[in-house]
Amino acid sequence: MSAIELTLRHLRLSQDEAGIAWLQLDRVDKGANSLNGALIAELEQVFVQLKSHPPLGLIIESAKKGGFVAGADIGEFIDLYDQAEALELIRRGQGVMNLLATLPFPTVAVIDGFCLGGGMELALACRYRLASNDPRTKLGLPEVKLGIHPGFGGAVRLPRLIGPLPAMTLMLTGRSVDGGRA
Repeated sequence: MSAIELTLRHLRLSQDEAGIAWLQLDRVDKGANSLNGALIAELEQVFVQLKSHPPLGLIIESAKKGGFVAGADIGEFIDLYDQAEALELIRRGQGVMNLLATLPFPTVAVIDGFCLGGGMELALACRYRLASNDPRTKLGLPEVKLGIHPGFGGAVRLPRLIGPLPAMTLMLTGRSVDGGRA
């Protein structure tokens, strides 16, 4: 694809004949994708690489059946011992999403199945989102149900996209919407 080879465990990156890059999320040893530190680090590597060697566009999709990204890996929250560690995790996630949002070419999240929390924030950082009309496709920011808020930029991007009132309703209730409504 480009001059630098990336070592990726949780992602597959390829480029088609038309010059479009395809990024498949496929968290190793998990039935569903969730954003953990390793996956976020790989996303950062890929986005830095694509920024320096731009394709004509980027399509992000899941290799998992049934869903895009379920959200953050809340199991990693247990390992946070203080406010500084939590803040660093949030800053790293925000940085990666901001890097995606500022790529100099079109980016598309292809959503089939669940797209929640951090997964929704990843999709919101793309320029475009394409959601299937399958009844199992659900999009939302349910972080409030865990006593937290969308920390990777979704609290800013969603209101810009759909307006403050509908965005706040989704974020403050933790409800999700189906692909057709989204």
